[in-house]
Amino acid sequence: MVRMGQNVRVCGDNARPNFPRGLIGYSAGVVLGVVAGLAPWICHAAEFGTGPWLKGYSDIFAGIVPAAPGFYFRGDAYHYEASAGTVVFNGRVSLDVDQDMTASLFALTYVTPWKFLGGTYAIVAAPAVMANDVNVGIGLPAFTGPRGRTFEPIEVNVGDTNLALGDTAFAPLVLGWDAGNFHWNFSLFGLAPTGDYDVNQLANTSLNHWAIMPRLGATYFDPRTGWQLNGVFVYSWSFKNPETEYETGQILNLEGSVVKNFGPLGLGAVGYAMIQTTGDSGAGARLGSFESRVYGIGPILTFTTSADPNKSLTVLVKGYHEFDAEHTFEGNVVDVAASFKF
Repeated sequence: MVRMGQNVRVCGDNARPNFPRGLIGYSAGVVLGVVAGLAPWICHAAEFGTGPWLKGYSDIFAGIVPAAPGFYFRGDAYHYEASAGTVVFNGRVSLDVDQDMTASLFALTYVTPWKFLGGTYAIVAAPAVMANDVNVGIGLPAFTGPRGRTFEPIEVNVGDTNLALGDTAFAPLVLGWDAGNFHWNFSLFGLAPTGDYDVNQLANTSLNHWAIMPRLGATYFDPRTGWQLNGVFVYSWSFKNPETEYETGQILNLEGSVVKNFGPLGLGAVGYAMIQTTGDSGAGARLGSFESRVYGIGPILTFTTSADPNKSLTVLVKGYHEFDAEHTFEGNVVDVAASFKF
């Protein structure tokens, strides 16, 4: 829910992940089919090349709000390495950008004993600490100048690193409902610009603007067979960055997973799509509407210590390979998370 490199291709139509046969391959195909089927194929980028919702944050039991009141915690170590050809950083057009970001996320959920509209009511706060490393490179090929003089290739690189508090996601309203094996919830998330930001530095840990992010999540889980299917819809409205006068357009995030549980062990696939549905605006949007999209898919492995949700510790490892990026970063994600009830 907070956001933010290796050199990879940024735009194109030929990058497709190859999956092994069997459960992972089949599940990956299902997830990608669901995500891509729901996503309109539009080439619709955001300031800093990213939106307010952390790509791929949702995974297992995404539609479930726990029935037992109390405090629930989830901690993530989220690592993202990616590159982009053109990104607007702090009101300046930056070329050939590599970004290496590690975020420690701490999501605390309080499930109340109260019901509203027939659903279980909860609230969420999710601060973060981020380590961000950004490099911008501009290269000129060898060329022949006046009087036949030959000039060697020129490459200029500028880098910056930062370790600081990141932006904070919060949800004052979370409602969850259940009907047999089906579970769904609605959350109204916001993003507060609590991170470190300076218009003169590259490696900021904040987007420096507020955002509103309503979220719909759904889960089908059959405890008898161990199969679960999850889907998440997030739509983000970003406010203007007051330092750069850049207003990122509206962004649709779609996330899904298919997991098969074998006792305490779970194995499956996860996927996401980030699609900008309206253009950027404001004086800082120097590349015009510059709408973006990117897709990611990969495996997930989970382990739960107990069948009792009030006593269990759940640990998961998942990864995403991004592809088909347009006007945004493209790379790889590795996320390790643990969750439990106090």
